[in-house]
Amino acid sequence: MKKILLCCCAMILAMWVAISPALAADSNSPAPATDSNSTALAGKCTSEGFFVNPEDCTKFFRCVDFSQDGKSFTKFDFDCGEGTIFDESISVCNHPWAVSPAPKCKQAS
Repeated sequence: MKKILLCCCAMILAMWVAISPALAADSNSPAPATDSNSTALAGKCTSEGFFVNPEDCTKFFRCVDFSQDGKSFTKFDFDCGEGTIFDESISVCNHPWAVSPAPKCKQAS
């Protein structure tokens, strides 16, 4: 239950950031943190929204266009809770048996 709540809080925070362009206007704000294991290596932002990581169904990312020009996206990476995968049809993490149609991303064995 704690992991579901944590995932929901992360999604709410991402949505709040997306609707607060004043935060993006501050040039002193640090860029979102990423590392070599990040989903940033697996997918690129070409439009706004939530997207599954094609390399790992348990990860997803959100693309936000703070510039409003449709060309400059900021990517935010997320992990699903244990035992769940990202369901693109409803933009949340879900149990694998409940995801329809079956995801095109790779699933852990």
